Amino acid sequence: MIITGFHLARMALLLLLFAWMLQQGGAAFAQSVYRCGSTYSHAPCPQGKPVDVADPREPAQVEQARAQTARDQRLADQLHRENAEREAARRKALKQEALQARKHALAQHRAWLRQERARKAARKHDTRKAVSGIPAS
Repeated sequence: MIITGFHLARMALLLLLFAWMLQQGGAAFAQSVYRCGSTYSHAPCPQGKPVDVADPREPAQVEQARAQTARDQRLADQLHRENAEREAARRKALKQEALQARKHALAQHRAWLRQERARKAARKHDTRKAVSGIPAS
């Protein structure tokens, strides 16, 4: 989406409106909540009792909680990045280990093939000597 001057002006207006509503002490957000048995509702109900849902904390406490939440989120993000880096390094090490194991197995197989070819060639050579009557040395 391309942000134009219109969009910026609209966002600025919304931010100003939001700031004004916050300044009014949250009155714009205040709603009545009723407890109706084991459920809660915004509409009154028979035998429903109003519930105070206002935040009893002081503004400083709210700001302190928000700051702590922001610190916790930054720490969680950092831990997530570190964990992702460790996992990537672990995957890379496992790939290298698997590659080395494969190379080693291939080298062993090739050595076995060379030995097998040499053994067959020697047996063939011995068989030719036995057929031609030349004693094997």
